[in-house]
Amino acid sequence: MHGVRDIHEMQARTELSMGMPSAYTAPASIDAWRHRRMLDRIDPILNALPNSTWMTVGDGRFGSDAAYLKARGHRACATSLTADSLLVAQQMGRIDEFAVENAERLSPADDSFDFVLCKEAFHHFPRPPIALYEMLRVARIAAVLIEPVDNPRLLDGVKSIVKRALRGDSSQLFEPSGNYIYRPSVREIYKLMLAMGGKWVANSFINDFYDARLASHKYRRGSWPTELTLLGVAAQNTLCALRLMGFGLACIVVFKRAPSENLASSLRQASFSLKELPSNPYLPAAET
Repeated sequence: MHGVRDIHEMQARTELSMGMPSAYTAPASIDAWRHRRMLDRIDPILNALPNSTWMTVGDGRFGSDAAYLKARGHRACATSLTADSLLVAQQMGRIDEFAVENAERLSPADDSFDFVLCKEAFHHFPRPPIALYEMLRVARIAAVLIEPVDNPRLLDGVKSIVKRALRGDSSQLFEPSGNYIYRPSVREIYKLMLAMGGKWVANSFINDFYDARLASHKYRRGSWPTELTLLGVAAQNTLCALRLMGFGLACIVVFKRAPSENLASSLRQASFSLKELPSNPYLPAAET
């Protein structure tokens, strides 16, 4: 049995290295579990609004974010700067529709989709605030970010050292591709929304633990790769609870209009913080 399991794990490692997301090639892997866990943060929205429509931005890894939405019965249009991987995903039946889009100049009209989702792409954009403005323009209800965040605490320096040791990163500011890693903070999103006259923002924090040597192993409770991954998450959660470390990721829902009572209740039940921002007292009531 160990031999068969080893063969499957070797196949999973090979498929992961080919660039197709583990959600397609190795859905039982730790890596696929990690990404599902991030996308699960939008489930309160999907449950509250079962017929909502979505556009995903920066979904260039074969439209895997749109595929998540499709699997839950929602209409989703995947977008990226290039069509190659999205065309493959459509031919595979993973997604129904896609478009080539620049996040800073989206072509759909105002209010074309209920929600716009951007997962782990916002921090790659050269002008993120412009992209957020465009996402809000295209969305009818809200733009949703699932992103690494800037949330510094006392022991974050230790976290950076651990990441360098595990991943071999030479910089915490730039990626090997040359992109600056733009980590927004929730407070920064508040300020952007206040400048634009926005009123409502919801957020939920989450920690992740990634080690390339563990990613392709099967997610199975009791196995050492799974338990080591869970231990990495639990250790960060404990330090965050003690306010010694900042959370690594956040799901931030930036509303274009006040959320319905059903949606607000669903988010709060899922431990989201829902904040109403102050109105500008110097503007007429109709403009706030």
